[in-house]
Amino acid sequence: MDCSHHANQPRKDRPHSCHHTPSHPTPYGKLFFLSLLLSIPLHFLSSGHLNIPYCSTLEALISSIVVLLIGFPLLKSFSLSLKQLNPNMFTLLGSGILTAYLYSLFTTLFLPLSHNSLFFDAAAAITTLVLAGQWLEQYSENKLAHSLKNLLNLTPPTARLLNGTTEKIIPWADIQPGQHLLVLPGETIPTDGKILEGHSSVEESILTGEPLPIEKFPGDSVLGGTLLSGGRLLILAEKAGNQSLVARLSQLVDEAKQNPPPFQRLADKIAALFTPLVLLLALATAVGWILAGETTATAINRAVAVLIAACPCALGLAAPVATACGLSRAARLGVLIRNPSSLEKLSRVKLLVVDKTGTLTEGNPAITSLITAPETSETSALTLGASLATSSLHPLSKAIVKAALSKNLTLEKISDIHDTPGQGIAGKTKGTELLLGQLSFLEQKGINIPPTLRISAPTAVHHQTGPAVWLAQGNQCLARFNMADPIRSTTPAAIQSLQNLGIDLELLTGDQPEAARVVATQLGITRVQAGVKPEAKAARVSSLVGTVPGLVAMAGDGTNDAPALASADLGISLGSGTDTAKEAAAVVVLKGDIAGIARAFLIGRATIRVIRQNLFLAFAYNALALPAAAGLFLSSTGWALSPTWAATSMGVSSLILTANALRLLRYTPRL
Repeated sequence: MDCSHHANQPRKDRPHSCHHTPSHPTPYGKLFFLSLLLSIPLHFLSSGHLNIPYCSTLEALISSIVVLLIGFPLLKSFSLSLKQLNPNMFTLLGSGILTAYLYSLFTTLFLPLSHNSLFFDAAAAITTLVLAGQWLEQYSENKLAHSLKNLLNLTPPTARLLNGTTEKIIPWADIQPGQHLLVLPGETIPTDGKILEGHSSVEESILTGEPLPIEKFPGDSVLGGTLLSGGRLLILAEKAGNQSLVARLSQLVDEAKQNPPPFQRLADKIAALFTPLVLLLALATAVGWILAGETTATAINRAVAVLIAACPCALGLAAPVATACGLSRAARLGVLIRNPSSLEKLSRVKLLVVDKTGTLTEGNPAITSLITAPETSETSALTLGASLATSSLHPLSKAIVKAALSKNLTLEKISDIHDTPGQGIAGKTKGTELLLGQLSFLEQKGINIPPTLRISAPTAVHHQTGPAVWLAQGNQCLARFNMADPIRSTTPAAIQSLQNLGIDLELLTGDQPEAARVVATQLGITRVQAGVKPEAKAARVSSLVGTVPGLVAMAGDGTNDAPALASADLGISLGSGTDTAKEAAAVVVLKGDIAGIARAFLIGRATIRVIRQNLFLAFAYNALALPAAAGLFLSSTGWALSPTWAATSMGVSSLILTANALRLLRYTPRL
């Protein structure tokens, strides 16, 4: 009786996918080594080089241990696929393993004197290779899980709770909004909050990619997981520990892994149809070779090779691992992508609509000159302007307040404050109305603008990318604050990167047209919409959708940007923005500038590129392996893919796809 045969490699886990993390993971590593230790002597037994008694019986015994005991998790998945009428890769793998094993067992028990080939070693080799593949798959899953765990490890296990004068150490999970937390130099900020007392440098590179420490003052926001490198801070917790940005990053990345992108759903559908077709193809292969005059053993050999080679494991792996790696890496680069479909959208964007202040510019404007009306002193104008500006969070308002405080001016009490987003702010002091905002805001209120203020605006101001803020009291305009907001140093390179990706930009801002055009000209942006009110932004974005070959993305950071973000094909919220804007966006960029947005597009496109590479490799593998396994190349090359080599090639293809996807964990966008 011939003791030579072949083997094959399958995969396991969930239908049409080769990776899944059960609550109690199967120890595939240990099972693989046990199977390997038994398969090696089985190979020598089946080779016919060892002339020992009861060779076939010994082969059957060893193969039974490998296939039925060590390979039980694979057979269990095979049985489940049949029970649930859900044909998948385990249907093919189980069919291949059991066909080789049962045919050999039948021949050994009932046809002991025949010279039919046995496939005990093939069944054991297939089982061993499948277990090896599962072990490698489990390793990649663990690596991804470790990457997500590292996100959560950014936050400290405990926090210092300050209750009056009493300091208490509490677990991180017990942090609640409204608590006062003390953070000392060198410690990690435990959760998202706002600074109540203190001044310090904060290292945010781990979350936002910002290489330099950021100076933080009372009133500034801080993120949990960032490192305090200067003085101590007293912060007001705004999020519970498990609701902080770091915690949500990990949760959303983990959830997104379970929601495959559209092209993966297509691959899964193909794999579902593929399985029954392959079963029919294997049957046709066996029948065809028998009709061609080959032996039953040869026909079974070809059929088993087809079943193993055609396993759609590569299709199942092509996108999920790459998607998970891309989402995890994006999170570490300060880009939160809420769902995998947004990855695909990032690759299809052709027009990006952005604001100017804080996105293209520093977002920290300063007063370059103060022009006052006759009989109005600079001190009086700065005092009144800063008194009203304290009620606004707009960067221009902050610049006026900062200038007044630097001169130790005493601010006045303002009442009846009313903010008109994107235009200005109104209030009352000593019974008279104060207005602070754009020129159009004052003109709508019927304010008299002295010619000296209207015509004295130095053109040099606009070349510094700065708008003007106007101050009025009663019905008279008192002063004009000329501002400068320098372009961020990273902006030109980021815009060049976006243009290299084929993405056009439109500047959509509420700032004055002159200042907007200066910025656009310096940066090479040809599409400019200036003086746009917040309510008109959504209408403008809606009008752009469908006018370009690809998708339209909108980047914004304020509550008033939420409608525009929702109107775009893809909404991108900046990390400095409001919760309303973040909820309306599919992508959140923690470092709220154009460089962070460019990183989002680069990591998104890199992920899609890897997914497409994997899908191509998966389809190419099946296109070549199937005819080779069926023996269609025998007449031209004299070679056919044996079950053992079919299993090996399937395992190698899956390993290549996984390794290609894991590269994303080390991907660094270059602007």
